[in-house]
Amino acid sequence: MTRYDRLTLVFDTAASSLGDATLRLVAQGIDPLYASDEDELVLLAREHKGRVASLVVPGDLPLQRIARVLKRVESALGGVRVASVVVAPPRRRALLAALRARGVRWVVFAPYDASELRFAVAAALASGDALEPRRGLRVPIRLPVFVRHARETRPGEIADLAVGGAFVAIAEPPGPGAALSLEFPIGERMLRVQALVAHRREEARPLVGMGVAFTGLSSLDERLIEGFVRERIDAFRL
Repeated sequence: MTRYDRLTLVFDTAASSLGDATLRLVAQGIDPLYASDEDELVLLAREHKGRVASLVVPGDLPLQRIARVLKRVESALGGVRVASVVVAPPRRRALLAALRARGVRWVVFAPYDASELRFAVAAALASGDALEPRRGLRVPIRLPVFVRHARETRPGEIADLAVGGAFVAIAEPPGPGAALSLEFPIGERMLRVQALVAHRREEARPLVGMGVAFTGLSSLDERLIEGFVRERIDAFRL
């Protein structure tokens, strides 16, 4: 699991309840600095100046309050622009345009799960090159999949997907090195690909399943997966 050297500020309110989501970020390799008070948030930004690279704010705050929080945090960081993630804002075009005009580039719409929030925060922490699908970027998704192994076919779910592989949530996953075939939808097309199990997770942290590496992808299937991954990245961009 990737761990990030740079830190994420999380600003919470009683109405937003981002506390549980913040704890899940820790379990997924991201170190958040949590504050439920605006002045405390600014003090944390000043204390960890030089390491803070992103800010999570609840989308139910008024636009003027979000803008003020951004301005105060960036001032505490010495004028450094911070990559911001707005969580669960209303889907109003004028509001989203106003957020973008204020420099917000990442958004997580409700309903969302821990993996989606983690992806948006990781994207905010990452450099531009790291967001290229061909660099192995995995995007959170829920895709039904049929897994065939040892003459048995079982249903599972793809929990994240990359051009070169996926994590498949499935009970009693085969061990590392096992060869299998996967069948899953990408858009209107059903893909049938071969894969090898790279690692197995037998405890629900957060899912039981296996990481697989695709083998022998056709150029068409590779382009389809790459296009799908790009669309998922864009779903988090503002």
